[in-house]
Amino acid sequence: MAKRSSPVGQSHRGFHYDEPNNRLEVYYNGSLKGSFGTANGLQTRIVRLGSSAAVASDGGGAILADMAFVAPADLKLVSAWRMNQTASDVTKGTATTSASYRRMTLITNTAGTGSGTNIVASLNATASAASAVTRSFTIAASTVPANAIILCSHLTVGAETGDGTDMAANVVEIAYELV
Repeated sequence: MAKRSSPVGQSHRGFHYDEPNNRLEVYYNGSLKGSFGTANGLQTRIVRLGSSAAVASDGGGAILADMAFVAPADLKLVSAWRMNQTASDVTKGTATTSASYRRMTLITNTAGTGSGTNIVASLNATASAASAVTRSFTIAASTVPANAIILCSHLTVGAETGDGTDMAANVVEIAYELV
């Protein structure tokens, strides 16, 4: 008899060992609801860290109040990205005296629970970007312990003047895997 990778029948509920793929599957009414196993590796989860209103070019750096995520368990940060919602980011100036761009960082306490100042990802928005454009963060230290709080901060690098850098309203999302 040939080995099958899924059970047969619309009423199957429960677990099924998928031997060809070396994983344990969970079924409800004949529909695959999830699986566990070494063959699929770690499951990546994507969550919205939060959203932020626009910040004018002369706005001071700050931790963004509506962007926070509490790690449900020890996790590895796989990627992070930011998307403008309603307008464009504006980066102005090329000369050293007027060059200006927005830096965003994801911070946490990698040594224990709670928030902290360890940078786990950063984004230097050095060029203007239109609405609905995504920008990727660079992952710096990907391991975050259980119950640590991931926060997002921003600041203007260079000139904080009226002709500097405007940060559009945006959404930040992260992808992580439990370790």
